Amino acid sequence: MNNAIRLFTLAYAGGNAYIYNSWKKSLQPQIELIPIELPGHGARISEPLVSDTQSIVNDIWQHIQPYFQDHRPFAFFGHSMGSILAFEMIHKVYTETGRYPVTSLFSGRVAPHIRSEKQWSKLPDQAFIEKVITLGGIPDVILEHKELLEMIIPVLRADFSLVEQYRYDRQYKVFPFPIIVLTGKQDQMTTIDIEAWSEYSSLDATFKSYDGGHFFINTCAEQVLADIRMILLEHERSLSL
Repeated sequence: MNNAIRLFTLAYAGGNAYIYNSWKKSLQPQIELIPIELPGHGARISEPLVSDTQSIVNDIWQHIQPYFQDHRPFAFFGHSMGSILAFEMIHKVYTETGRYPVTSLFSGRVAPHIRSEKQWSKLPDQAFIEKVITLGGIPDVILEHKELLEMIIPVLRADFSLVEQYRYDRQYKVFPFPIIVLTGKQDQMTTIDIEAWSEYSSLDATFKSYDGGHFFINTCAEQVLADIRMILLEHERSLSL
């Protein structure tokens, strides 16, 4: 694994690092998977929740900083809310180290400058959960157990608040590396908003779509992982030419 490309992954709203554990079998050993846990999520559930993007970016950097003590190639993958954080982390890493990833993958999310019009995080509990259910992101086992649902509502609210408050005003340089944008064919995003990602790279922006809705990375996991593996290994090989 000493020469493997590193892939840092960031989860969707309400998710945690555990959702990417099943990816390891498909990606390693050529790709070292590093799922990132946010405060108040998963293994860090005892910590206070944070809905401020900059605070989370600083927190993530403190946790992943040791990985940048060598010069291994790296990439980021984020889905939905995770795409926002992946986008911000790329700029944070560059600010701290002067290094960019070889590529990065943005999944289930429109381009950063397109602001969310939703204000779901301010809804009463029942209305809020009903809205989130329309995305298909809450497993039945949680919906069927009131205690589990009560535990996840604050996490979801904090994450949705982050997405709703996020503002990007094109304050960063355009990426000098190619990017890949993944979407579900039945997700509720317009083609124009998706293709606006092409403005964020001075090189190519590749668009891949999959059957399914917002959580196609779960329902189409086999194909998504095959594509991620192919993309990252191609970029790694290009570095050695």
